[in-house]
Amino acid sequence: MNSFKKNIAIVLLSLVIPILYACNRPKAKTLNVLLVGNSSIYYNNMPKMLEYIAYENGKDIRTKLIAFGGYTLQDHLIDGIVEKTLDSLDWDFVILNEQSTLGGNYVVDGILRVKESESFYESVKKFDSMIKNRGSKTIILSLYPRKNAPKLDGQILDYSYMKIAKELGIKLSPVSYTWKDILKIRSTWQLYQEDNLHPTPLGSYITANTLYSTLTDNKSKSVSGEITGPLLEDFDGIVHQDSIISLLKIDESKSKLISEKAYKNVQCLNESGGYFTLRKPSEILVKVP
Repeated sequence: MNSFKKNIAIVLLSLVIPILYACNRPKAKTLNVLLVGNSSIYYNNMPKMLEYIAYENGKDIRTKLIAFGGYTLQDHLIDGIVEKTLDSLDWDFVILNEQSTLGGNYVVDGILRVKESESFYESVKKFDSMIKNRGSKTIILSLYPRKNAPKLDGQILDYSYMKIAKELGIKLSPVSYTWKDILKIRSTWQLYQEDNLHPTPLGSYITANTLYSTLTDNKSKSVSGEITGPLLEDFDGIVHQDSIISLLKIDESKSKLISEKAYKNVQCLNESGGYFTLRKPSEILVKVP
């Protein structure tokens, strides 16, 4: 009888200790993250994917999205919503996302192209000043170019994001580099919608994973299964909180590759002092009629 009671006590103790450990374990600090941009970051509810990745890795990231279709950072400055939101909470990070053409309307031979934009640089400077004055940290998202865009367009984008990040001493999230790395080795993966501009759910997951590594300096563990969240309207980014849909179904092998590439690029940036040294791309020669 005594032996039986002893065994029961051992079993109960083995159950209680993990519970006590879990209760006394320090809770992960909540990171409050404000995302400012346009449809390239609200498609497929990318912020919810970021929160999911954090949760699966024992982190607590809470996001707020201020993004409208076609918006530039200059548009956000003009309407003033972001500035008011900055005062509503102690944000840890504010992520800035510009249009895929840096907000410009630069057309060559009937095709929308990319060139350096003083308006983009000035908008980032003004936002960074607001953000720093409130004790938060700025992150600039290095966005990928449009699908099938000339190589020069992607080079100008990378150069412009890196230039302003280094000048202001702010973090850069190497989303474009991770997209390029993935497409080099998995060219059949569909990362772009049919419009050759917006991301598919898998493309949004790559963006979210890169942002996770940028925010935490950690590599996301592999996940497998379905990510769900509220529906966001593609047209205007309006959230339907009462409508929970499937955002993405992903398997472990895809997740592992993405997290490895995302973390590698963040590490490379860190090892380079936070910035890559990029040569200024050649300007496109425009024929004047």
